[in-house]
Amino acid sequence: MVTVPYKLMIVDDEYEIRQGLRSFDYSAFGIEVSEDCENGLFALKALESEPVDIVVTDIRMPLMDGLALAEKLSSRYPHTKIIILSGYDDFEYAKTCMKHGALDYLLKPLDFEEYERILTKAIRLIDLEKEQNARSAALERKAKLSAHHLRKKFLRDIVQSAMTDDAIELESASAEVMLEENGEYVVVLLRSTVYPEKPKGVGDKEWNLIVFTLDNLLQDLWDEQGMGYHYVETDGECSLILTQTEGLAALREGKDGLTERLDSLLNGLKRFRGLFRTHFSYVIGPIVSKPGNIRRSYRAAQGLFHARIDRPDEAAEYLQPDGERPPGKEIEQANGKRLVQEAKHFIENNYDRTITLDDVAKHVHLNASYLSFLFKELTGQKYIDYLTLYRIEKAKEFLMQTNHKVHEIGEMVGYENPRYFTLVFKKYTQQSPNEYRNGLFHANAKDG
Repeated sequence: MVTVPYKLMIVDDEYEIRQGLRSFDYSAFGIEVSEDCENGLFALKALESEPVDIVVTDIRMPLMDGLALAEKLSSRYPHTKIIILSGYDDFEYAKTCMKHGALDYLLKPLDFEEYERILTKAIRLIDLEKEQNARSAALERKAKLSAHHLRKKFLRDIVQSAMTDDAIELESASAEVMLEENGEYVVVLLRSTVYPEKPKGVGDKEWNLIVFTLDNLLQDLWDEQGMGYHYVETDGECSLILTQTEGLAALREGKDGLTERLDSLLNGLKRFRGLFRTHFSYVIGPIVSKPGNIRRSYRAAQGLFHARIDRPDEAAEYLQPDGERPPGKEIEQANGKRLVQEAKHFIENNYDRTITLDDVAKHVHLNASYLSFLFKELTGQKYIDYLTLYRIEKAKEFLMQTNHKVHEIGEMVGYENPRYFTLVFKKYTQQSPNEYRNGLFHANAKDG
């Protein structure tokens, strides 16, 4: 008898299909149906608070279809088993879903004997994975969740708060955000025309869904297009941090390349007018240098939205680092070296997941700012540089010795975001991962 039920979610825009699937006797399989959703977007929102083991999803649905949902699930919840519901006309579409990690597919109308077979197959795989990877899977899920929250917190802080250079360096690495120390940046503020009020007739639950949708759309329309990064506030204000060199150059020269991109982004949002029930507008802040000044561009853009020129103070305000200062007395060398060595061992044993300076400090029972000082004092190298270089060396080994894809190797060395992994690798090696691997291949071929 199964004591711990497996969680299953049903995703289909047809009420009758959802009810039909719910009527199946799941108790014999130890399965509990957690929730049914009308489309992929609602499903993603529900999964944030309650992950499941199995998702049964239709292909054709509004807002987000089954293929898009399968892509998102394979990236965010790699251990979740996906079962596709497909009509005969969708057969090729169903095969595409299989390429994105779907376990199997069912043709409509449903054959419940076939459904039993596929559920049995899913449970067998889940049990096998749990037995083989219980500890590592838990760490991976925790790391992905941690990286997601760290990224949101860092992007909020970089646009709204004063941060020291050291804090930016450490937190941006943990958040997988690439900001060059001497780079230039612009904040574009995006707001609905009714900001800061909610659109008329929109309740709290629907508003949360709107903010969630905005976050996901901007990830696709801004971040994944290589424009930079974004942060969505709970009141719906969207901060777009422009890091793309071409966009900054166009802005400086008065060209309309950036405005064309932003207008295209607004057109992308218009597809969801039924959900948003409002128009959006944007303002572009001034170009600033260095990550610590990004908030100046943000504040100036806020002023433009209030139809006045807001000139931030010329002198940047910097927070003092929190925590204890290094003791005035001489550092006891032997003990300090032992602690740094322990910190290195922790990094070497946990580099494949999201780890922060706080994590390492807790392991060696030190204050984070003191460990940072101690690391630099005794090794001549910053903590974050040691962690990053160790990961890059491991990535080189995997590129040389395995056939894993680049994004898989990125995850194996602790980077959830494939684009960020490529940027970091190129920064430290002057080559992309693929260029590095191809160089090894050609060198070996020449030697052979």
